[in-house]
Amino acid sequence: MGFLSFVFNAATVLLLMVGVVIVGVVLLRVFGALERRMDSRAAGRFFKFTGYFTLATCVVALVGGFVLYVTRAPDKAELERGMAKLFTYPSNRIRIDLNDVSDAQRQELVRVLQPLLKSTSRKFHQRVTTRRGGYAVEATLPSYYRLTADRLEIATGESFGNGRTMPMLFPQVLAHAANATTVPTLPAAIDAQIVRSDPAPVPLSLVSKTAELMVLTRQTLQGTQPLPAPCLMAIQAQVPTDHFEWLFGADRNGLGKDVRLQVNAVPGALPAGDYELRQLTLLGSERRRVLWERAAAQGHVAVQLGLAPVGLRESPGCEARLLKQLDRAWTVTALRNVSPALASAVKQVDIEQRPSRFSPWYAGFGWVAAQL
Repeated sequence: MGFLSFVFNAATVLLLMVGVVIVGVVLLRVFGALERRMDSRAAGRFFKFTGYFTLATCVVALVGGFVLYVTRAPDKAELERGMAKLFTYPSNRIRIDLNDVSDAQRQELVRVLQPLLKSTSRKFHQRVTTRRGGYAVEATLPSYYRLTADRLEIATGESFGNGRTMPMLFPQVLAHAANATTVPTLPAAIDAQIVRSDPAPVPLSLVSKTAELMVLTRQTLQGTQPLPAPCLMAIQAQVPTDHFEWLFGADRNGLGKDVRLQVNAVPGALPAGDYELRQLTLLGSERRRVLWERAAAQGHVAVQLGLAPVGLRESPGCEARLLKQLDRAWTVTALRNVSPALASAVKQVDIEQRPSRFSPWYAGFGWVAAQL
């Protein structure tokens, strides 16, 4: 990068000097044309004036150019980013075909995808050495997108391939959003029961509009409730007040082992399934009396559950496995709750696995840099 920086600086100085010479030549030619229209006495005085004026103009232009360059010159990281745009850089293209949605929905989709775009930007790091030591500089090459009536195109700033993989959650979230409009909507309340070591199950009603996944919430920055853990699905439920004592004990002391949630089937929308119940939290005040009075007034106890597919281990990469193991009805419902635009707008997703050369300067009109 040091040699490239030297070449850039030398070329800039050379171009500045050539520019000053061109300005001087142009001024002399203009003044020469005016001088030929004057008489000899006036022409002599005018020639002397124009000489001084041209010289002063060139000096001011040269000094001003150097000052401007020194104060506004790009650092090494910015220079590397500029060179990447000039000579093109490897980028993966992502094409998202859109449903027939309004312009407002398309703009909302772009806003929702900004965190995903940010995760595929590329950073340039350089070290600047001075007499007193040195310091680090950084520049970011953002991902670019182009939005039309029926398609959203994305060109990543960072390339993926040749052993490097795209952030796993990026394609998975988009894949779950594709054709989400074809997935039936779950009813507002879904019957289920908590199965524990005690023979008597605890019946409850799941509130589908509160289903949420940490992976979707963090990627879209639109969380509506505190989530229990990255690898769990959060959902609120309503439990009969007869089970208040057990719920209060589970909230304070933990659930124990082998506590599961059996969800009843919703014909045509959701198959029956078993889930590990790993967290249970009473919603509202922490005081027992206030919780009981509220539950008695409402006729039910409001709780938040943290669910996981049976056997899912909380380890690195479990967020992606959670998306894969959950029934798509749940992932699409959580997506609709967090980001309706993403769930309604995406029709099909095509992600190029092999990078190609790209630069927003040569790729045509309409490319916009993602927000950083």
